[in-house]
Amino acid sequence: MSEGQLFKSSLLALCIANALFGMSSTAVAAEQQEATAENMEVIQVRGIRRSIEASLNTKRFADSTVDAITSEDIGKFPDKNIGDALQRISGVTVDRQYGEVSGVTIRGTAPEQSRILLNGQTVASTSWYDLGPATRTFNMELLSAEQVNAVEVHKTPTARLEEGALGGTVDLKTRKPLDLDAHTYQVAGELSQSSLYDETDPSGSFLGSWKNDDEKFGILGAYSVEKITSGRQVLESLSGYYEYFAADPAQNQESTVGAWGIGSQAFRAERERTSAQVTLQFAPTDNTEFTLDYFNFELDIPHVNHNFLTVGARGSGSTNVVNNAQGGTASATILPAYASIIYNPVVRHAVNMKSDVLNLTGKYVGDSFTVSGVIGQSTSDGGTQGGSSSWWIPATDQGGKIGDPAFPNGQGSVDGGFSYDATGPYQVVLTSLDANDASQFKHAQEANYETTVQDHKVTYAQTDFEYQLDHDFINKIAVGIKYNTSDFERNAFNRNPAEILGFVPNGNLANWSDGVLSGLHSQSGGNVLDSYAKLDEDKWWAFISEKYANGELVEVADLGNTFTVEEDMLALYAQADFSGEFYRGNFGVRYVNTDQTSTGFADGKPYNESVNYDNWLPSINVAFDLKEDLILRASASSVMARNNYSDLKPGLAIAKNFGTATGGNPNLKPYKANQADLGIEWYFTESSMLSAALFYKDIDNVVFVTESTQYIEGCGASESEWDKCRVIAPANGGSGSVTGLEIQLQHNFESGFGFLTNYTYVDSKSTRPDGTEQMIEGVSENSFNGSLFYEDDLFSARIAYNWRSEYLGVGNIQNVLNDSYQQVDASIIWHAMENLDVSLEGVNLTNEVVQSYDVKYGLTQNTIEFGSRYFVGASYKF
Repeated sequence: MSEGQLFKSSLLALCIANALFGMSSTAVAAEQQEATAENMEVIQVRGIRRSIEASLNTKRFADSTVDAITSEDIGKFPDKNIGDALQRISGVTVDRQYGEVSGVTIRGTAPEQSRILLNGQTVASTSWYDLGPATRTFNMELLSAEQVNAVEVHKTPTARLEEGALGGTVDLKTRKPLDLDAHTYQVAGELSQSSLYDETDPSGSFLGSWKNDDEKFGILGAYSVEKITSGRQVLESLSGYYEYFAADPAQNQESTVGAWGIGSQAFRAERERTSAQVTLQFAPTDNTEFTLDYFNFELDIPHVNHNFLTVGARGSGSTNVVNNAQGGTASATILPAYASIIYNPVVRHAVNMKSDVLNLTGKYVGDSFTVSGVIGQSTSDGGTQGGSSSWWIPATDQGGKIGDPAFPNGQGSVDGGFSYDATGPYQVVLTSLDANDASQFKHAQEANYETTVQDHKVTYAQTDFEYQLDHDFINKIAVGIKYNTSDFERNAFNRNPAEILGFVPNGNLANWSDGVLSGLHSQSGGNVLDSYAKLDEDKWWAFISEKYANGELVEVADLGNTFTVEEDMLALYAQADFSGEFYRGNFGVRYVNTDQTSTGFADGKPYNESVNYDNWLPSINVAFDLKEDLILRASASSVMARNNYSDLKPGLAIAKNFGTATGGNPNLKPYKANQADLGIEWYFTESSMLSAALFYKDIDNVVFVTESTQYIEGCGASESEWDKCRVIAPANGGSGSVTGLEIQLQHNFESGFGFLTNYTYVDSKSTRPDGTEQMIEGVSENSFNGSLFYEDDLFSARIAYNWRSEYLGVGNIQNVLNDSYQQVDASIIWHAMENLDVSLEGVNLTNEVVQSYDVKYGLTQNTIEFGSRYFVGASYKF
């Protein structure tokens, strides 16, 4: 063990000892006094109006810039998903992938540059999507909103707050038994349905809390299970945009530049999310408290992804080519070739991710000091294991399988032709094939399917000490130490290509089909490919499972996508809180040192790279009470954010069929930013506020994607293509800036009506080393949220509207521009009896779509339809 590791291990042991034993020994020696009441009103939260008052209270009395969302009652969070609720906060926009929110963008930064904490601590996280990046953000798809008591969004840091957020830190607060009545129990049930599918799914939850008569010991347990059949339908491009047919001057034919292929996708998932919590709370004296929390979150998401592909890059040529001003092919007719039309159903039944947290906290309040400690561990595992990705091609194509040795000079086709238009939602017309006739397709290969297994483990220990001062300016000093470790591992496997070619008996699709997919892409008009014959997924899965069991399908390691990232992080901080007659605030500095080791494979051999870096992060927050109801805030700070795990991996992951290879960079530096904030808040009633805030971020070490053409063995369908491999990898060297304005207005009327609105303007840009500028990914220049509600003794009703302007995103391997997006959600709750509520909710009522375009060529990227979701439920409290 090195000296540095020994030093950190000793610190970890010291933290644990302090956390568990230090406060109790102090308690014996010290004569106790009653704890000083904090300068915050106590509000019993129940109903929309009380929830708003509690949330405003959190914001109003915080020394830094904090926004909050508070549950209306036990099991009654304002939205179905934590992310849906967060988008109601100014400066926050959300990222949707499969209908539910999976990430948040705070004040002009990417989702992975915001921190998601649970009761102030990091939660280990993995993902289920095998093609997605391994990020640091906690996947909010895992967490049931019913178990959350409140959410705090810290837009400006303090020295005490854990580092790692460039945009902001979201802290999810759960309930504790000593804060609730002695016998608090609630059960709830719900039925849900998505407009894309006919299934109705049940969900249920339970929460129970008890404490003894002297309120010294309490226990809380909660469990929920949520089921919904949902998904998305997409008209999409696959792989990048490039020239795959050169110009033919003799025929006055322009070059053909477009995506490798165009897909009509229908993704269907049967989600089951379970969430469990057990909390023990023990307060042996008025000054001492211990809390032990255990959480378990799990998401099972078996799914099937049908995709009908028209593959221009596999055609034998093109005619009727029309290019746009950017050089992209807006429309063309593709001449048939072998497998230029592919029906690609992907069946993935072993898809799961889960996280658990075990966390022990303790606190002792002395005469003029407070000492507290935390130790904990969080683990997560997930991924996509086993599955099938098959290729079905026109039955008239020559050869029974890809690479048929009977056709050494290549295979041909007569039915693989089509015409397409890429100026809006993809329009596709097949030249001769009937996509709805299963007999016109045959099995060609079981494609090279990727299995990923991810593991993440986080351990932490910290000790904090506060000392109250009798001073005219500084009234409290806080110091602390925290030691974190993070070990992320991703193992990937492919099937051996020699074993996956043409093994299907009775290989005509008619023998394996159970009908036709129809009614797809209802929000897109014209000649969209909205129906085609589909695979019987249950029959096919039974067949594939038998192949695995018999050893006919064998997985081999995909070393290019296998890696680990191990980090040891030591943080020290000192913070001073100050106040006077008309002001309050804090200033301090946080120091953090990071040891990072990335391990992967280069040229098939193990390779690792170790780096060490440290950051000094000063911060200051000041709030001036200009009047009793008028507050002026100012802050300045330095912040940092570590890179995605997948960006830090060594080696290359080769996509043979697409001719691309993606890699990481273990030497990436963390993002850094200096930022400032100035705001004013007017609380004209206890539940009403008008506020405005200006913010600025100056960002260094921005990561950008590099692309080059290199010779990479195995990158391409044949050896002749290996020298044309497109290699994509991240690099530092960019810079960026964010300037923004937030405005909030909310008010409750005596009539029972009320509204909440906010508007955010963000001017964000990143600059590459060559001087070119672009918007920061995931950031809209303008966003608006508005909610109108009504509440009386019998009903609570709410309608919410969310809108954001266009924003830059990431496609398969290139930047895309997403059109503006809007969404309308609504809910109504009937208080049928004193303890019985009946609810009806709708999400994305107008079934809006996400439309995106390639930045370079101005061609369509995706048209994504999530569908509307509906919920009817009842809850009983006793």
